[in-house]
Amino acid sequence: MTDELPPPGDTSAVAFDLMFLRTRAMECRLTDEDLTALTGIPTTDWDTHLTPHTLPTTTLFTLAHALNTSPESLLRASEQANRRPVPGAATNATVLHAALLEVGHIHPDDLASALQWPPHRLKRAATALAAHLDQPSSPHRLIHTDTTIHLTCVPGLLDPKQRQNLHNTGHTAASLAPGEAAALTRLLHRTARGLTPDLPAEQIPRLANRRLLAPAGKQPTPHPNVLFALGLAAHPLLDNSGPADHPALGHRHAAAAGAHSASGSAPPPAAATPPPPGAR
Repeated sequence: MTDELPPPGDTSAVAFDLMFLRTRAMECRLTDEDLTALTGIPTTDWDTHLTPHTLPTTTLFTLAHALNTSPESLLRASEQANRRPVPGAATNATVLHAALLEVGHIHPDDLASALQWPPHRLKRAATALAAHLDQPSSPHRLIHTDTTIHLTCVPGLLDPKQRQNLHNTGHTAASLAPGEAAALTRLLHRTARGLTPDLPAEQIPRLANRRLLAPAGKQPTPHPNVLFALGLAAHPLLDNSGPADHPALGHRHAAAAGAHSASGSAPPPAAATPPPPGAR
């Protein structure tokens, strides 16, 4: 690369690879304030204002040095950068990527059904998407097993403190699929009545993945945090698979404890746990 930027009439020649630039900034632990100081352009305006013609050549080299990369790696052909995908012409991998960004964790069978795809089409799309994401410029990786398919972050991009802060901030709730809701309701009903659990085999891994089943036991039983949330248990599960895995329940427990502490009164007794089989 020379010190000369493309002439004014050649604005379509190159553009900044913003995904790679931001990924390198995370890896180099540069904040938005650092990037704004380096480029003179607020990061919130990069999509429209950060171009080879708005950034002087000397600033480009300074930015590349701060990101520990070459100036050429920050640029790419703008035909790729500016091209907007046409929904009807999108590849299966692109459609799958969009679906996973929309839904989060999901069972592969449910995803194939929602997309109206046969299983082999989903499998091929997942293989292509995994290969596409497996590159240094992508912060995503694809997790695809028999019971779940979802996107995850490349390990190491966030330090433990950042991850914990994000975890404590809140989570997006994911509704149960109709089959999951029916199976969990039946399981709760039978547990409350002291009957032997009767759970469809195909629902067991799904509910276990959602951490709705107790982590141990010969028979599938509702997770203690589910029982606590419904007032059927006095306390949530206070270990690594407890409130940390169920932030909403953990916040509820902490809030309730704080409220009782502030009022100076002891908390009222919670509903008893479900009776053992044969108690009724």
